[in-house]
Amino acid sequence: MVVLKDQLDEIRKRFGNEAINRWRDFSLVIGYSISIDQEVKIELNPDRPDLFSFATLNRASQVYYGSRAARNIRFERSKRSIYFKSSAKRLRPFFTMFEATGHPIGDNMTDLIDYQEKLHESIGKGRKKVSIGIHDRSRLNFPITYEGHEKKNVSFTTYDGFYGTAEQILESHPRGLEYKHFINSDNLVPIISDFKGNVLSMPPIVNGSITKVEMDSSRFLIDITGTEMRPVRAAAWMLANYFNSLDYKISLPEIVSESKEEHLETWKEASVMLSSDSVSSVLGVSIQAKTAKRNLRKMDLKASGDEYPIEVMIPGYRDDIMGEVDVIEDLAKSMRYSKIPEKPISLPLSGKASEINDFSYMLRNIFLGSSFQEVMTYVVAAAGIYEELGLHSNYEIMNPKSSDFSYIRSALYPGMLDFLKRNKNRSIPQKIFEIGHVVEGEKEKVNACLMVIGPRANYASMKSIADAIMQRISGTRVDVKLASIPAIIDGRGGNVLVNGEVTGIIGEVHPKHLDFFELSFPVCFMELNLEVLRRKSSH
Repeated sequence: MVVLKDQLDEIRKRFGNEAINRWRDFSLVIGYSISIDQEVKIELNPDRPDLFSFATLNRASQVYYGSRAARNIRFERSKRSIYFKSSAKRLRPFFTMFEATGHPIGDNMTDLIDYQEKLHESIGKGRKKVSIGIHDRSRLNFPITYEGHEKKNVSFTTYDGFYGTAEQILESHPRGLEYKHFINSDNLVPIISDFKGNVLSMPPIVNGSITKVEMDSSRFLIDITGTEMRPVRAAAWMLANYFNSLDYKISLPEIVSESKEEHLETWKEASVMLSSDSVSSVLGVSIQAKTAKRNLRKMDLKASGDEYPIEVMIPGYRDDIMGEVDVIEDLAKSMRYSKIPEKPISLPLSGKASEINDFSYMLRNIFLGSSFQEVMTYVVAAAGIYEELGLHSNYEIMNPKSSDFSYIRSALYPGMLDFLKRNKNRSIPQKIFEIGHVVEGEKEKVNACLMVIGPRANYASMKSIADAIMQRISGTRVDVKLASIPAIIDGRGGNVLVNGEVTGIIGEVHPKHLDFFELSFPVCFMELNLEVLRRKSSH
């Protein structure tokens, strides 16, 4: 959850008394919690980063209740130039800028900086994918240059008064120590500077002091750099939406580089075609096109056309909308779920419990009775884990939001090893199991995996546990056929056979893999295909 907090008196001063009641009612539309005492506290779901500030939340609520026009961001073109050098593109390849001009930021300054940091942590993944610099525009001189510099040859004072070379800042400043590993060069650092050589920023590390924002700042220059285009675009739009919520004028300077078209694409809106069949299929009721348009406008989405299909324009700050179903979800929220008529579900057949589900339930009780604790790991995993364990996934997610979630799992034990890594400070031994879906080859299967970590965890102990459990499941003991499995120590594991058929694998994890997962104790495991096991079971 993302939390917004401020004193009640401050909220009333900035937004007025009526905002409190409006936000309370709007929480029933969007789905967030709000508590009001001497402090206003709002807990938001992470899927709406455009609402992670009081200013943008207030604007969205005003649009919904009609006291503010929907989608009134107007981007003006500026003749001021930004030079994007190839040396910077090699370091942090995606980059854009915009200017915001209005009244002094005043009491909104804390909210602005807090919003910047929330974007760093959410879509920026801790500045790895996106970093944002906010500068006082009145203190710099165009044109601006973004390029790579030798870290020993550039010096500046940071926003908090630390003076030194870029190298010294990386090695001594708290921000440098925290984020220097994001710069993928031994010699160069990315630097944004103005015409007079004043350093505005060394992304993603720290801003310079020359353009430090103060409460009386009214003209801003915002830079957004990153390693992936989509989050850079989203962050740029969200900051533009923030300033627009405060009635600032937004202008786009000219970026001079081989990526000029890419910069212009950043500020183009996407669109989704909404059909009558899709609306009625998802919501269970038919909605007239004009009604859909009116309600989508309340959610800050502009739709065109008087008949289906209607085209819905998606502003760049709505990074949560990726397709037609997301638009329909907003439509349902705008209408209020409680006002959508309930209808009985009509099915052509009578249902019955899945045999594999019944079998899984029985196994779960056996595992729990054997002192194993159930865990649930992600269906998607990092490619690096699969490469380490010598595994392969037939399905890789294109353009994942995070490289940590790029492979559809083909086995359970890699995710469980990663689970042990994340819980390595817990008491030992740990006995865990998981029952879940995997995709092996072109087939989806249900597997069960038991895993033990501790000083006495070895192949022999896992084999005895497996024999006891298998005796209850199928009335037989486990037969193991030695096999070479990359994750397992040779000679200490192999294929599990039940009544002569290969059902899974068992063994002790190789020490080199334990080092990879930062585990200090031996680990053994058994993973079984439940469909095969069910056929061989006496139950």
